[in-house]
Amino acid sequence: MTTPVRPARSRMPLSIWIVAVVLPLIAAATAVAVQLAWLPELPDPVATHWGTEGPNGFAPPWASPVLTGGVVLGLAGMFALSLGTARGAAPTATHKLLAVLSLSVAVFLGVTVTASLGVQRGLDDARDAPGLGGWLLVAAVIALALGAVAWFLLPKAVSPTEDATPAAPMPLVPGERTVWIATTRVQGGAIVAILSAVGFALAASLFAIVVSDGLVWPLALIPLLLLVMCAIGTVWRVRVDSTGITVGSRPFGVPRTRIAVSDISRVETRHVEPLADFGGWGWRWAPGRSFGVVTRRGEAIEVQRRDGRRFTVTVDDAATGAALLAAYTATAAGSGERHR
Repeated sequence: MTTPVRPARSRMPLSIWIVAVVLPLIAAATAVAVQLAWLPELPDPVATHWGTEGPNGFAPPWASPVLTGGVVLGLAGMFALSLGTARGAAPTATHKLLAVLSLSVAVFLGVTVTASLGVQRGLDDARDAPGLGGWLLVAAVIALALGAVAWFLLPKAVSPTEDATPAAPMPLVPGERTVWIATTRVQGGAIVAILSAVGFALAASLFAIVVSDGLVWPLALIPLLLLVMCAIGTVWRVRVDSTGITVGSRPFGVPRTRIAVSDISRVETRHVEPLADFGGWGWRWAPGRSFGVVTRRGEAIEVQRRDGRRFTVTVDDAATGAALLAAYTATAAGSGERHR
């Protein structure tokens, strides 16, 4: 059996830090500075939401700079944590995607909120404010353009699978039916990070609901949805048998992934960094046709399907589970060849 190689820790390129953290903070600081400078010229309250017939949501003027600064600080902090836990000197596609999202969201939010205040300068009543349709388009174009430029200027992404180790098939007696079962769960610092994200979402949604006099109450569904996702993504059962690999949430059983041995082309073990490789914990997607169940940093079983898609699950003693799955996959492949 083989043990996945743990990549050595080294610094992420400075350009990634600049795009993911520095530029978003500069964009937010610039937007907040402009918004604060305009406060004396704004009506109280200011319009914060527009309907088909004009402004229909209002809040104190100070709420806009607080929203802009708070959201960008939270996102930049999350991305800084992701980069700080990364291993390797080259970014993965997930690193680049998170960095670009950080910059684009900061720019879009900064331009949109600042423009919403700019159109209200000198007004006595915020209900007379014009619409923001044109500014929303401008903000989207600027954010997408900067994100695209940043993506192509950042270093080329490396594939996490470059660190994968092929699993050596476990020796089995002909006719033997061995089953490997393991439970993997999110714990420790990951729980703290997840609960912090839920708390941030809850605080932000409550703030928006209060300052808008309840107009945006559906935002309360966001932390509720996050809690549901936590409930179904914290504990998982992994089973490897002669039919393939099955990974299901506990205690609900959904979501559940089953990959038959006939659909497997390769079985490997690898080292996984949750934030760096998959952007977080639980049921995850990563650029490059890759899905996974990620509960912690460390060893994982990685399966490549015949169509090229990959599935990864972090679990203790991944080498044993991968070796057994590789053995059954080889047996199934041999049987298929004999029946041709």
